[in-house]
Amino acid sequence: MADLDASSVVDFRYSPRRHRLAKVVAALGAAALLAVYAALFDEPWWQALLRFGLIGAVVALTTAWQLRRQPRLPLRLTDETLHLSGPNGTRISIGWANVARAEVRGRLEPRLVVRPLDPQQTRPPMRPGQWSTPGRGPYELVVRLVWMTPGPDALRRELARRLPTT
Repeated sequence: MADLDASSVVDFRYSPRRHRLAKVVAALGAAALLAVYAALFDEPWWQALLRFGLIGAVVALTTAWQLRRQPRLPLRLTDETLHLSGPNGTRISIGWANVARAEVRGRLEPRLVVRPLDPQQTRPPMRPGQWSTPGRGPYELVVRLVWMTPGPDALRRELARRLPTT
């Protein structure tokens, strides 16, 4: 039986509330680990913070640098197309018939991986390497889904419903 309340358009967007909650949990976890380390090795907390804080800052900056070229939220699913937002506010639309692969990967850091059949049929046409990241194909799009609302499971359901079956 079909769901009469199912909408033809589903928007997935960034949730600042989920992001803030994740930051608070990460900060509390890091503070607890720092306290345990300082107590176990009889080291002042500020020395441990200086040592591990620098490592954390380098990891955060490297991650931010790697992710700046990737497509990002929001993304929109309609009956005809998949709309993605790219770097610098650019947008791309891919018709469902032109999607070679679209799947949600990962649990802790979910991401949507999309590869069009014909990159020239996207709107606007994709250029090789336009949004690709190292280790990916020249036309493969990877969208990070962390802090997304509704969640990755809703996106999995919508993709299964909308993707053409072969």
